[in-house]
Amino acid sequence: MKLTFGLNQSAELSQQLNLAPQLLSWLRLLQLPTQDLHVMIRQELETNPALEVHVEAGGDTESERGESGPEDGGMEPSGPVESSVESSLEEKLKFLQEIDESWTSDPANAPRRNRSDADAEEKHRFVMDRIVARPSLQEHLLRQLPVAKLSERDEELARLVIGSIDDRGYLATPLTELAGLAGTSDTHLEAVLREVQSFDPPGIGARDLRECLLLQLQDLQDPDALPVRIVRDYFEALANRQYEKMARVLNVSEEHLLEAVEHITALNPHPGTTFSAGEVCYVTPDVVVRALDGEYHVELNDEYIPRLRISASCRRILESGTISAEDLAYIRNKIRKATFIIQGINQRQETLRKVAQEIVRTQRHFFERDDTELKPLTMARVAAIIGVHETTVSRALANKYIETPRGLFNMKYFFRPGYKCNDGSALTPNAVKNMIVEFVEAEDKAAPLTDLQITDLFKQKGLKIARRTIAKYREELGIDSSKQRGPGGEENPPIAFPEPVGASLAYS
Repeated sequence: MKLTFGLNQSAELSQQLNLAPQLLSWLRLLQLPTQDLHVMIRQELETNPALEVHVEAGGDTESERGESGPEDGGMEPSGPVESSVESSLEEKLKFLQEIDESWTSDPANAPRRNRSDADAEEKHRFVMDRIVARPSLQEHLLRQLPVAKLSERDEELARLVIGSIDDRGYLATPLTELAGLAGTSDTHLEAVLREVQSFDPPGIGARDLRECLLLQLQDLQDPDALPVRIVRDYFEALANRQYEKMARVLNVSEEHLLEAVEHITALNPHPGTTFSAGEVCYVTPDVVVRALDGEYHVELNDEYIPRLRISASCRRILESGTISAEDLAYIRNKIRKATFIIQGINQRQETLRKVAQEIVRTQRHFFERDDTELKPLTMARVAAIIGVHETTVSRALANKYIETPRGLFNMKYFFRPGYKCNDGSALTPNAVKNMIVEFVEAEDKAAPLTDLQITDLFKQKGLKIARRTIAKYREELGIDSSKQRGPGGEENPPIAFPEPVGASLAYS
């Protein structure tokens, strides 16, 4: 075998998108919700001596509460700072540098807040300390382990089983695979699984929907109770609602059978969702829509966004012209960063205002009537109207909420795709589904409409929709195919179990 070594050069052409640091900062600023933006501004005020809160005469702003200096003094508090302002430019510059270094390295050196701020912070900490976090499903199950009185080895296996249970409460990993990982037999791990399945909530640790329901039916104690027999022996017939057939085979009246089915459908198909449901999240609206004199007005919630300006002391130092080149670069850098923040916030607010105004203009009827459906609206359309890129609109809407006369909504809620009609109007998918229901209800029951015929009906109304889209919407609506709806067709809709909050429709 012969080995050869060498160096080769090759040219390759590639495209790469590089964003300027200022553009990246602007995009991050645009995405921030109002509360996060408030936190960012507070941090900048603490770390950049060139930035200060602009105080209106007689106004009640953060600077009047001790967050920053007086109107004419910028970042200059009373006492030692006033003397430093009257000193030489070198001393003033040194003071600014000390502020910057102390605020970035040691928060304890920051200016003290007044008594009202300390009381408010203590009250906030007291409220937050009283909030009790909801235990997770795994934590809830692990707390029950000592009661089971398992051996040390079985307790170790039980922890493995509990760690493999998903948010729905089902065993996500096959038992054989878990047994291989734990180095034990399937029979041994099956016995441990049975112990875990006896924990609260009922039905936990099941491997499929049937087992989940049977675990919850164990409280009946009678293994031959009618609900148990239905789930255990006639689950497919139950899913297809073949009640007459089951009543005949089980030799019970249909009324008795329906009572058992009602008991089954009251069970929880996802026992773990009680613990996996997300915590309550409190949000602050970024935009408020108010109805005044028959018109809707858009107001930005800038309660947490103070008016900023460049510190007057930094401007005077920069304009003096007597500082060194190094000191000049330092001051310029701080002022440049402060200027970018001020301009970025103003641009963010203006973009958010324009987007909100277009939402209100398009969805006006939605705010006027509770039974009105949203009109089709896309980010590309809004971007074209306000003169920005589509991605800018998307970032401006990220994690933003709007308070309206009909309640609080995520701003992206008002954007819906639509199907264009020949007359220039558009329909949302929900409107198309409603029309499908109308077509089916008005059809000849002896000759039900096929998906292709429904497509032709939409074409007659000037709306072009693909046949596969009609089929998808029909299935989502729970409408059978034309063959099943026709004479002799057997309707087999899926069994309807009550779905817990936050649960998925997929039970497997």
